[in-house]
Amino acid sequence: MSGHDTGSLTTIIYAAGVTTEPDIMPQTPPRRIRLTRLDALRGLAAMGVAAYHMASWPHLHPALIWPFQWLMGWGWTLVDLFFVLSGYVFAHVYGAPGALNRPGAIGNFWVARVARLWPLHLVTLALFVLFAWGGDNTMRTLPWHVLMLQGFDPKAALAFNAVSWSVSIELACYAVFSLSARAGDRMLTIITVLTVLVCAALLAAMGHLQGPWTGGFLPRGGLGFFLGQLLWRGRGVLFRVPWPLFVLAASAGFWFNDTAIGALLPLTLLSWSSAVVLALRLPLLDRGAFQWLGERSFGLYMVHMPVLQAADTIWPPHGLNATGLVLTQSLIVLLSLLAAEVAHRLVEVPARRAIRARWSARHASDTASGMQPA
Repeated sequence: MSGHDTGSLTTIIYAAGVTTEPDIMPQTPPRRIRLTRLDALRGLAAMGVAAYHMASWPHLHPALIWPFQWLMGWGWTLVDLFFVLSGYVFAHVYGAPGALNRPGAIGNFWVARVARLWPLHLVTLALFVLFAWGGDNTMRTLPWHVLMLQGFDPKAALAFNAVSWSVSIELACYAVFSLSARAGDRMLTIITVLTVLVCAALLAAMGHLQGPWTGGFLPRGGLGFFLGQLLWRGRGVLFRVPWPLFVLAASAGFWFNDTAIGALLPLTLLSWSSAVVLALRLPLLDRGAFQWLGERSFGLYMVHMPVLQAADTIWPPHGLNATGLVLTQSLIVLLSLLAAEVAHRLVEVPARRAIRARWSARHASDTASGMQPA
């Protein structure tokens, strides 16, 4: 942490977790303490998104809807919590002035991002190509997904593994962040504030009362990601604010469902930003189950739709009574968690390590031959 942080703030931040994997990338600054409590919050958000898709599944029995009333209306906004979390974590890891100006830092940054997102995205995409070809899943939309640009095309965004639209929006946020950081901390600060203001204004002008909608993907990502950046920059002040005030702010965000600007802005600005600050103060999120879920959050987010669609195809819920539907939904949850575990162990971790090790070996070879990394 920076030298001007107070002792109490340092204790809170460092209590949020420890690094679990060594940094094998060359010429990068030492990795900062991993915010594992935010990993846990991301895992809970992934569970919420999965529950939203289950709650809005067309054959869900009316008797089972009432626990999911809020999720049916606004569970899609939990993706915006992902964006806020990403912005905070990226500021924490790369936000130090000059962190991305070191030799090879930008190349390392993008290799790490691709290694994190692309392998599992390609695996889930392949499943849809093999087993769900047709409709919107065509050669027209496939290239957008292969290149992780699907969030920029309304037709492609709804095709294949539709939840992956957020991956491409994340990449756009990474690009703006990295270019701004390269230009200096002052420029990064200016871009961060302007992006939050412009994206908030765009979303307010849209005035959607319900969602999700494809036209707001980019401003949603920009607002959440750079709001997370601002939260990290103001962490010294925020962690001196009594926690009940954040509970009130988070609660207030849920009361603005019927305003002219809809619920997305209040939820992002009040509820999800407060949730990030509160999560860092919750030792409970350091427990094993939460950490397990946090480490598999991206996997759960990416695999739950294939599981849902496969379950609906293999075991259609038509005609099932309430008991049968409860069993079906419970089985889908268990299968989604199991698939997330398999994806984590067999795809995410091995692919990430292989790609980064390959990049490190290439960098070492270039250095030995007197070349500079790209």
